[in-house]
Amino acid sequence: MFKVLARFLAKYFVPLVIALALIIIVVAFRFAIIKVGIDQAGVRTIIWGVKRGVVQKDYRLGWHRYIRKTEYWDLYDSTVQTLNLTREARTKEGAMESKEIPIRTADDYDVTVDIIVKYQIAKGKAHNIRQEIGPGDRYKLFVESEVRDVARNVLGKMSEKNLYDPDEKRKRAQEAKELLTYRLKSRYVNVIDWLILDMRFDPQLERKIKNIKLAGLEELLNIAKTKAVEQRGITQTIDASTEALAQKIQSDKAGKIVTLRADMDTEVIEILATADKFLVEKKALGNHY
Repeated sequence: MFKVLARFLAKYFVPLVIALALIIIVVAFRFAIIKVGIDQAGVRTIIWGVKRGVVQKDYRLGWHRYIRKTEYWDLYDSTVQTLNLTREARTKEGAMESKEIPIRTADDYDVTVDIIVKYQIAKGKAHNIRQEIGPGDRYKLFVESEVRDVARNVLGKMSEKNLYDPDEKRKRAQEAKELLTYRLKSRYVNVIDWLILDMRFDPQLERKIKNIKLAGLEELLNIAKTKAVEQRGITQTIDASTEALAQKIQSDKAGKIVTLRADMDTEVIEILATADKFLVEKKALGNHY
């Protein structure tokens, strides 16, 4: 038994040692590095050593050293991100959650707004976010808080007559984008766009807006009817003028035909008279000879 084991070890000892060494190296390598993806920015924080704190640079795509227990890494999304503050916003777990923003208008009406904001971490500034705001997704909570505050600040200036005006909505969305850009600049976040998807009103305001819209449509309808009557009068005038012109042309045509026929008859009579005269003269000359 021992002889067989000895022969086995003598034969496979070196390959086993090599394999074990490779496994140890691979495992050690795996736990000693970290990968930063193409859509990420890596931030390294040293928690043990002479120089502690956040390393003042962002780490880009590739493999980087990671010595556990002595340092910590945060991976931030460097792409354009979407903050969905709507009635049916989707959470990380895939569930639906209402995140619409309640607004109080300038004339004291309750309105809920669906907003989407596109933003992106400023290039090379992820380490500043880690140092000033904190690790992980804390900056996202800060962005959402600022968006809600800006929405209440800007959209709260609107009155009921502005709520159904598309131009006014676009104007307020641009104003909100500029204000949010100013606020987030010091937090190293760039605002790409601000979109107002929908506005929902309380029943009282909705009835009022509906009545205002109906009144506006009624006014437009009356204006259209007035213009139609005016156009109908113009059309009738044109028809009458056209008929009179046609009759005049027909009358002028008939008169022209009569005149041409009279002139033609006169010319024929003159030609025949000249021919008769010529014939008489020629006959007389013949008789004379």
